[in-house]
Amino acid sequence: MSAAALDAVLDALAAEAPEPVARGRAALQRTLAWTRRTSWGDVAWSFSDLAGGSPVELVWRPGRAGLFWTAEPAAPEWPTLRRVKRALALARTFGARFDPVQAAWMRAMVAASAAPWPIWIGGRHDAAGDETKLYARIGPDADRAFPTFRHGDCPVMMGLAVDGGSELYWRRPSRQSGDRWRMAREHGLGAHVARLDAALAEWTGDGLDAEDAGRVGLSLKRSARGEPQALAAFVRVRQAGGAAAVRRRLLAAGGEANPALARLWDAGRIRPMFLTLAATAHGMKPSIGFRVMS
Repeated sequence: MSAAALDAVLDALAAEAPEPVARGRAALQRTLAWTRRTSWGDVAWSFSDLAGGSPVELVWRPGRAGLFWTAEPAAPEWPTLRRVKRALALARTFGARFDPVQAAWMRAMVAASAAPWPIWIGGRHDAAGDETKLYARIGPDADRAFPTFRHGDCPVMMGLAVDGGSELYWRRPSRQSGDRWRMAREHGLGAHVARLDAALAEWTGDGLDAEDAGRVGLSLKRSARGEPQALAAFVRVRQAGGAAAVRRRLLAAGGEANPALARLWDAGRIRPMFLTLAATAHGMKPSIGFRVMS
């Protein structure tokens, strides 16, 4: 990946939603300004765990035109606490002021992580406005009290919104009979679990407790008051029938209104990461992340 390749993709998105993409592009360019100054220039576009080495992931949200990204906030040679400081400073620049308690929590999370680059920043820009989130890679013992955790589940990351909302991401190495029932016991999650189970079965042929289905990524988004807002599963494109099939389904699920990323994907200029199936109180929302290719 290169800055020129990213610019070309952003040009294509700008044709769909000029004003939101202009706002998002400015924020993303500021976030990635370190790529022009890093002393590790030979790996600047290939070191990250975020998107197959790329320091930025773009997301296609069918039916929602705009620019949605997650990126490394600092050069790879920077130490962790300096990276956190810059991420918080960027967030303030973008209008998201995380309070001292949130900042301290973020520092504690990344300090406990074994990941070499444990903090990311995300921007969401559409006709409704702008949103900034922070993401912290977390250690294997974080939030073990979460009721839906099963033996063997591995916490991966926490997302933090400026309003106090949070999102926990974890990996389930295998599915077992009873997983759906166990998750539905969590207060307020029953409808979300049923909707996600149906979506997984529809898209991949296997639900939450299909024993031969293999591993799956999961996340739970909660409001500042702890109320469940979205329960999501993350699967590889091949698990959902392959690139062509997933692209057709996402276009049919609203993506025909904002098809730029689908066209770039079809042309091989971006590569899919994970397909996300998110169950909310208002329905199921699919999305997919991409790595920009050189």
